Amino acid sequence: MSIVNLKKQNARGVYPSLLDRQELRQQEYGFINLALKGTPGILSGVNQGVIAQSWGAPATQIPVFDKSVAAATPGTMTCSFIDKDADANLVLVTFVQAHTGFRIIPRLTDQSDIVTEAQDFMRQYADAEESLADYLEAQILASIDAAKAAGYNSAFVPAKYPLLVDALQVAAADIPFFLNDAKSIMQADDFSRTGLEVIGDAQLASFVNQYAAQGAANATNNAFQFNGYTFQYSNTTATSAGAVSTGYIMPAGSVGIVAKVSPDAAANRQSMSDGVRWSVESSDLMGLDMSMMIKDSCEDVALITGNADDTNALVKNVQMSINVAIVTPYATATNSGIKKFDYLP
Repeated sequence: MSIVNLKKQNARGVYPSLLDRQELRQQEYGFINLALKGTPGILSGVNQGVIAQSWGAPATQIPVFDKSVAAATPGTMTCSFIDKDADANLVLVTFVQAHTGFRIIPRLTDQSDIVTEAQDFMRQYADAEESLADYLEAQILASIDAAKAAGYNSAFVPAKYPLLVDALQVAAADIPFFLNDAKSIMQADDFSRTGLEVIGDAQLASFVNQYAAQGAANATNNAFQFNGYTFQYSNTTATSAGAVSTGYIMPAGSVGIVAKVSPDAAANRQSMSDGVRWSVESSDLMGLDMSMMIKDSCEDVALITGNADDTNALVKNVQMSINVAIVTPYATATNSGIKKFDYLP
């Protein structure tokens, strides 16, 4: 036998290696963070519990009142009484659902001196969790966009800021002080000038950082207008065609999310005959609970492992799902508190 057969084999490192750090990067989940923070401001604790425990109910409804302020009649009271009743409604809560999954083959990692079964599981779990977060982020954006204002009481609209597909069009010359004007636009619709949330695309951060730093950095002071605002960003935000940045302004508590899980997951049930186990997993990425199913089965994985003896191997199939209510403010008028804007080049 030639000594070449004893030649040193490939040199291999260990995992984690940090070499894949950029490959595994995640986006900033601004809409999920916005909704988590806003949930107590749009849903009472009791109603959050009702939604979370609503599995199996034909519908989930939240009671609201319509605002109906009639003009006062000048003069003193008379003996004629006004027949006026309160108007109440039930708002139907809608849910978004999504699921994903992966599998674990312990014999693959058993025959590896680099990756463990736990590392294989956590890597695929993280990818699946990110998949669900991407879906939820997009659904929250869609809900906010659907609830945006279509009407305005401010004289700034459309004289200074015309509308295009219900988005305020901000000319390049007006961008430096738009957030100051936006407070007046809010006030004209009876919303506060403070406690406002702004969320937008990646480009919006560049504008905010530039104008917030002015005043401290040079003689042009644009920073005064940023009091009362909190900013977040998300790459899920679609920049409108022809714009350089797109975002939304709204009062805090304009969107909320509540998750519910299946009764089987909540009870950690298992099917002995099918090898299925249910559980609840708390997602650190989304800040809410997911339902999980794991099924153990015996399968022939010889073609996968390359080992002819692996005809009777354990395979763990995993499914993860979310079932989330996304709630935006009840409004009968078109001038809701959610305002969309486009910065133009």
